[in-house]
Amino acid sequence: MNRITSNPHKSAALAYGGLGVLVILITFAAELVPPTRTDAVGQLVIGAAFVAIFALLIYRRGWWPLSALLVISNTWRAINFFNLGIGLHVDARTLSILPVEARPVAFVNAALMAAVVFMLARSARIGFSAWRDRRSIAGAS
Repeated sequence: MNRITSNPHKSAALAYGGLGVLVILITFAAELVPPTRTDAVGQLVIGAAFVAIFALLIYRRGWWPLSALLVISNTWRAINFFNLGIGLHVDARTLSILPVEARPVAFVNAALMAAVVFMLARSARIGFSAWRDRRSIAGAS
């Protein structure tokens, strides 16, 4: 195994960065952004910048707590893309579910986001376990 695939943090960072940007490109190309959203392109560019920054922090620093936090937001994105695929829009602000035109291409994004969530969760779990083990060894001394 090479150094990248054997390191869960680097694998998660590459999955998050690479697949995250791919999801953003598919979202833009397939026009999955609601038409009511203003400056969607600007928001997608800002999103891509944050994806790159977070991926770099996880890759270079092994920031597993960041991986754990990103599991939550990316799970929400995967659920939203799945719902868009079946023709539902969940609005968290108004706590409502609205019917929209089903967009089957959103299932591709949902699957990609599920892969990202899996890799981030793996990074967080392994990082937490290592942190816990170090604390228990330090406490035993």
